[in-house]
Amino acid sequence: MSAGEPSQEAIAKRESYAPDTEPIDFSKIDERRAEAKNGFAAAVDRATTRHSLEFADVVVGGVDCLRIRSTTGGTANGSMLYVFGGGFIVGDPETDMPVIGALAEWCGVEVIAPRYRLAPEHPAPAASDDCMAVYRELAGSGGRLLVAGESAGGNLALLTVQRSVAEGVPAPVALGLLSPAVDLRVDRELFGLVVDRDPSLSHQLMLDVAGVYAVDYALDDPAVSPLFGSMKGLPPTVLTTGTRDLLSEMTIRLARQLRRAGVEVECNVWPGLWHVFEFYDELPEAAESLREIAAFLNAR
Repeated sequence: MSAGEPSQEAIAKRESYAPDTEPIDFSKIDERRAEAKNGFAAAVDRATTRHSLEFADVVVGGVDCLRIRSTTGGTANGSMLYVFGGGFIVGDPETDMPVIGALAEWCGVEVIAPRYRLAPEHPAPAASDDCMAVYRELAGSGGRLLVAGESAGGNLALLTVQRSVAEGVPAPVALGLLSPAVDLRVDRELFGLVVDRDPSLSHQLMLDVAGVYAVDYALDDPAVSPLFGSMKGLPPTVLTTGTRDLLSEMTIRLARQLRRAGVEVECNVWPGLWHVFEFYDELPEAAESLREIAAFLNAR
């Protein structure tokens, strides 16, 4: 891998597929969810073995969650609320194991991943309310607490921390957001030059998601687009994106908003990479990025 250039593995992966640009048929959402889960099944198995993971179903704050621990580091040093992505319409904690497993091991924490309610059956604010209920209980138990999430989960993770500050609930010691979907507005120009260059995420998907998730909200309402919410009092935050990530422009705008509010922020932009490339464990950049995220979170 040459300095500043994507690896050969990343180039091959990027060129191997294109995003689905067809409108979503929500009458077949269960099939879409099953397809998404099956597509990452092999990566989930690899992550489970690589990071020596053990799992338990738990209820936290009245919400069903998955608890993930790595057995490689001994006793966990605190907890992490991790919010999975999937456009608010698909996904579950298990599918996120390539990311969750790495952070569980390298941050040395017990991860709690909520099974939050999905749209279109449960539009906003159901998912945010579920995540906040889990966070309140975790924050009330004391100890080191981190928060992280990717894509739609990055949106919900940021919303959760903003809500914790507003409600006077103790904030986490640090926050990690991977390609966070923090602005649900769908004007094409907001996505800049990458609007048609992300191999894994399409503008059409953003349109479809906004239509079923933010049903009762303006798309710039801070309750669904935390980019427009208050950044005051937020903990040190690490962001990751790529130059071909459809959400790169909003991630960079978020970094600027955080700095304006006096928040310590690190924004890592990976040349040639796409939306949440950390999912793809065959890429050397995936492990490198996750180690950098863990190092940032561990230093706070």
